[in-house]
Amino acid sequence: MQEKLLTVRIEPELGKKIEILGREKIETKSNIVREALMNYIQKEMEMREIKKVVAEKFALDKISFEELIRIVGYKEAKKIAFYVATAKKSFEEGLK
Repeated sequence: MQEKLLTVRIEPELGKKIEILGREKIETKSNIVREALMNYIQKEMEMREIKKVVAEKFALDKISFEELIRIVGYKEAKKIAFYVATAKKSFEEGLK
């Protein structure tokens, strides 16, 4: 698989920390950043799946809004609640 070059701008302090980690782990800066990016993407994908599952449970009234907040945070819970309410209202309107 051919690797792709990605250029990013980072703060000097973050650059220093990456260099220190690289020296300590005897790794290149590219490997340090690549590993961090892979971990971040994995975490985000897992969180996406968690949100999907809890949104479905909320839509089916299996968890409360308070539980939803505890799991995904208030801002995300408000979005989920809005979409669920909109979908339910749309479905009810379609049945009339």
